[in-house]
Amino acid sequence: MSSARRKLTEAIREDEGGGDGESRASMVARNTSSAKHQSLGSDLLDNEEFKTKTFKGLGLCRELCMACAEAGWQHPTRIQASTITVVAEGRDLIGVAQTGSGKTGAYALPLVNWLLTQPKTPYLSVLVMVPTRELAQQVTAQFLLLGRSVGLRVATLVGGADMVEQACELSKRPHVIVGTPGRVKDHLSNTKGFKLVKLHALVLDEADKMLDMDYEKEIDAILEQLPQDRRTMLFSATLSTKVDRLQKASLRDPVLLQVHRKNTTVDTLKQYYIFAPFAQMLSYLHLFLTKETGNHILIFCRSAALVHRITLALRTLGHRALPLMGRMDQSNRNIALTKFKEGKVRMLICTDVAQRGLDIPHTDVVVNFSLPDHVEDYIHRVGRTARAGAEGKAVNLISQYDIVLLQKIEQQTGVKCVEYPSLPESEVQLVLQRVEDAEQEAIREIREDAGERNLEKESRQLTTARKGKRDRGDTDMGYDDAKHGTSDFATLRMRREHESIFEMTKKEQHRSLWAKRREAKKHAKSR
Repeated sequence: MSSARRKLTEAIREDEGGGDGESRASMVARNTSSAKHQSLGSDLLDNEEFKTKTFKGLGLCRELCMACAEAGWQHPTRIQASTITVVAEGRDLIGVAQTGSGKTGAYALPLVNWLLTQPKTPYLSVLVMVPTRELAQQVTAQFLLLGRSVGLRVATLVGGADMVEQACELSKRPHVIVGTPGRVKDHLSNTKGFKLVKLHALVLDEADKMLDMDYEKEIDAILEQLPQDRRTMLFSATLSTKVDRLQKASLRDPVLLQVHRKNTTVDTLKQYYIFAPFAQMLSYLHLFLTKETGNHILIFCRSAALVHRITLALRTLGHRALPLMGRMDQSNRNIALTKFKEGKVRMLICTDVAQRGLDIPHTDVVVNFSLPDHVEDYIHRVGRTARAGAEGKAVNLISQYDIVLLQKIEQQTGVKCVEYPSLPESEVQLVLQRVEDAEQEAIREIREDAGERNLEKESRQLTTARKGKRDRGDTDMGYDDAKHGTSDFATLRMRREHESIFEMTKKEQHRSLWAKRREAKKHAKSR
């Protein structure tokens, strides 16, 4: 492992010890393409009737009301109150709500209530499908929290985990299954005895995100194996251009619950911008972070490469930051999330793998180091803070190239960002050189990382080529490892070192030439 990857890995791990799916799909196409399904709009959900609802008043059982109280849930949110009412009527539904509105609880509460009120709690009766492993783990935790007092069993089926261990969990007959579409389909196809013929309810959470991730085929294959008399709930942050594909959720005469206008942010979110020249954006970020001491901060970047560079540079500058991106293995992603939740680190540098579904308590600030191209993505990013009525801040670092994009976001959200105070240019100039040095150090480590990986790749290719020659009986084997006592990897490393020394010599000669020219100019001016 190269030095750059090793540094981040060590930082992360330190201190750790049977139905007809086609017929239902066509039925949904008919229902959702027409205007027949009932819609509970935002006006109705703002009524005092919903504001004064209690969990007990919504008909939830005593054990579940006690679990809500222990979790600190005093009153249901609008989407929760509406969903519990619709599910009690036995209807399918489509829920469109802001992030942080209590959407997970909206479907978990009525489903756990149904399970607790059955004479004999049925197993394999609820399936929740989500787009990411992180969201699956959070949904699992929510169900366990609500059903802890009665021994509710939940199995989590996600990629990156052992199939055999998951099959063992399924053999224990869980009441609820939470998983990603790909892994759920794998178990339905390959795990002996795992069927969902008695399924009571299907939930598709972040459905538009699942379709964006090309899970359509997996979802269709799963729907074909589910009973037609189930209840189906579909939840999504957006419901516009995705409508046609969302129809494949196989709903029957659904109720539409829409608790916010399109492209809006919550009122408790304060939104700022910091204007910085493109070449100095990291310096402004560093200075901003020094003024936000004590806050838990999510920083979003456009790419994994940028996350890698920013994380290394910030750690060099003394910030306790960890990366969170798709290229990390699952165990390191889990450790990074856990450390952030527990307060062991106060910054996560993220790609959009963390954009949706993450419910991280006490996230105070969201920083967009790279503005997203679409307003929907902006809303989901900043929705990681100011959740469930709490206050939060979103800070957008913009360069001369981002002004038009920020204006577009402001226009579509209807919110004007204000300039973040207390970042004078004079203070930025004081840290400029130190930040540039840290960034160059990060770039150097990343290049070493890339060089190590290229060496490993070339070594494997060379070994394969030599093996092919041996198999063909070729006598010209080139470099004799046995004679020289070196491996393919060592051979390549020596060659690269010679090339590197040659390149360094050329650069030194080039610098020396320019230095002589500068001295000559100074001498000429002095005369």
